Amino acid sequence: MASNDIAAQLAQAFEDFKAANDERLAALEKGRPDPLIEAKVDKANADIARLEAANDEALRQIGRLTVGGGAPEDGDLKANTRLFIAARTGRPVDDVTQAQIEQYRAYRGAFNAYLRNGGQRGELLPDGIRAELSVGSDPDGGYWAPTETSSTVIQRLFETSDMRSLANVVTISTDSLELPNDTNSSTSGGWVGETESRSETNTPKVGVQKIVVHEQYAEPHITQKLLDDAAIDVEAWLGGKTADILIRTENTAFVSGNGSSKPRGFLDYKSASVTTADSSRAWGVLQHLTIGASGAFPTVSGSTASDPDKLLDVIAALKPAYRGGAVWTMNRATEAAVRKLKDADGRYLVGMGGLGDAAAGFSLFGFPIRTMEDMPDIAADSFSMAFGNFRMGYTIVDRQGIRVLRDPYTSKPFVKFYTTKRVGGDVTNFDAIKLVKFSA
Repeated sequence: MASNDIAAQLAQAFEDFKAANDERLAALEKGRPDPLIEAKVDKANADIARLEAANDEALRQIGRLTVGGGAPEDGDLKANTRLFIAARTGRPVDDVTQAQIEQYRAYRGAFNAYLRNGGQRGELLPDGIRAELSVGSDPDGGYWAPTETSSTVIQRLFETSDMRSLANVVTISTDSLELPNDTNSSTSGGWVGETESRSETNTPKVGVQKIVVHEQYAEPHITQKLLDDAAIDVEAWLGGKTADILIRTENTAFVSGNGSSKPRGFLDYKSASVTTADSSRAWGVLQHLTIGASGAFPTVSGSTASDPDKLLDVIAALKPAYRGGAVWTMNRATEAAVRKLKDADGRYLVGMGGLGDAAAGFSLFGFPIRTMEDMPDIAADSFSMAFGNFRMGYTIVDRQGIRVLRDPYTSKPFVKFYTTKRVGGDVTNFDAIKLVKFSA
């Protein structure tokens, strides 16, 4: 189904949901809740969630049609060779020779032959292909994937991972990224007369934050017979299988990872978060704001209308400089609850916009809602929502290159492709992200 068709269905489903929810609220106002109406609202909300997921998948498929669509042009070979050597050696490369370019060109063609029929000892490969593969061999075993294959995997991660589309993403050729942070302000000595003495004032200090890349692996497998007989693009297949497992694992780490052998997610800071404002809060600590009710959205006293004051406080707590790219993040269950909210004048707090940016198309007070399924459901004292500019607040670090080890021995008749990729992530601006705690 085309994305435009889904968008039209989603718009209609939202109107149906609002009509059903209006019935539900009217029944509650009269003190006569109706289970049938409640079920109708839940079904409408479920239809919206289903169409949102279908829209996301349609947009992903559109993106996939444009990725890896053909062989790279020779004009890109120099840049791809430079990136490949940097990934393999772990050092930046400024320039490459024509001989290195030709070696990479030959390696790129030999890599697919290695995936199809290259035993771990290379006994099934002609001598010429074994020689070409030596360009990308890893002393620890396996081969580095050609730059184009690595780029395809990374591109698919961008198309399907919300955190990658929201955060600042940096690619490096070493094992860590060091970022300077200016967290101290200078101190004024105050006003003085012309001849009055002056004492020293505090000198601002610049710190360094280090984001280490961690290794993640995938091990897709395929039968040797299919590799021998099928007219498939093995590189594309491997890239797709690798990307699919990396997506789920990465997303969880970027949201809730504890930083131990994995990226540190922004929600890992919740236990140390405080309500203190930016001006007086220590660096390295996120601010949280309470929603005003335990495990629920607050309502206006004496009515069923939602009280939006606390949500507005969350927006106000974010500095104006960060609001331009700010978004709300939550899982689909929380988003379904947010869609039911109406103010005292009967207006829905959630609006619906366009779907062209791959977002769900819903907004809260004009700021887009982006789905992150790894965030928790609403419960007492849960941190089920966040608001902020993640491009300024969170950094993802990719180590250049993907390494592949072909294993035809341990699971006959299957051939395993042990694939590793290294990535890190952490909050880098603690003023740019606000957490929302569902407590009174």
